[in-house]
Amino acid sequence: MLQATSEQLAPLSRMERFAFRFADIFNRRFALLARFWNRTFMVVVLQITAARRIRAYGLERIAGLNGADRLVMVANHRSFFDYFTVMHIIFQSTQLSSRILFPVRSAFFYDNPAGVAVNFLMSGMAMFPPVLRDPAKRTFNQYAVARIVSELQVPGRLVGFHPEGTRQRGGDPYQFLPVRPGVGEVIQRAGPGVKVLPIFVLGIDNDLLRETYRNWFRRDEYPVDVVFGDPVDAADLRWESDDPEAHLAIANRCADMVAALGEYQRTHGRAVYRPA
Repeated sequence: MLQATSEQLAPLSRMERFAFRFADIFNRRFALLARFWNRTFMVVVLQITAARRIRAYGLERIAGLNGADRLVMVANHRSFFDYFTVMHIIFQSTQLSSRILFPVRSAFFYDNPAGVAVNFLMSGMAMFPPVLRDPAKRTFNQYAVARIVSELQVPGRLVGFHPEGTRQRGGDPYQFLPVRPGVGEVIQRAGPGVKVLPIFVLGIDNDLLRETYRNWFRRDEYPVDVVFGDPVDAADLRWESDDPEAHLAIANRCADMVAALGEYQRTHGRAVYRPA
């Protein structure tokens, strides 16, 4: 995989450099362990907290995908556990790979020892690479995008993005925050054969104790809906130009596909938004 240079790492704090190098080494040298961890520990966590409530829609749309397919998954962002819920379904109900990365914008997972521990425990360091919010770290972020593009050359690589870039913590779950261009930049530069898979998730929040209670005692009242869309060839979303305008337009197109699944869920799904 593409390695970061000393110049690209220079803007990072000492803690961020340590966390990045640890995650990088873990993903390169212990990838099988990370995949095993996610297929065991995280499956158990979801079985305890949410699995009895999950209702998947559109699985027939991804039935033709297999373990060699390379996907950029794009989903709305209501909870820290959105993609964990998605991956539980993928592990249990599809032939897709478990080679997963979730690029993160939250600095917590890389500038705080507790964040590194959470990343390790909850995902086997799959929340990688970081895309940092500080404009002074733009050089590193350019590397992060290039690293994601290089990862998508690996057969079976799945990369999960939230086009909004941050969680929408309240309000109408069918109205999205303004998108960030990062996912558009990755899609623009991804090689041939990469597909984009839109997903809409509703019904899970960040309180694991509350989610566990609902899973075992109020299952029918608090369903979790996950709607899969049709995979789209990344080439069909690309622009002729490779510039910020094109990246933002592609990201908006991804958000539109997710929003359309949200409208499907609003009509056909069971989960409803209940403010905490």
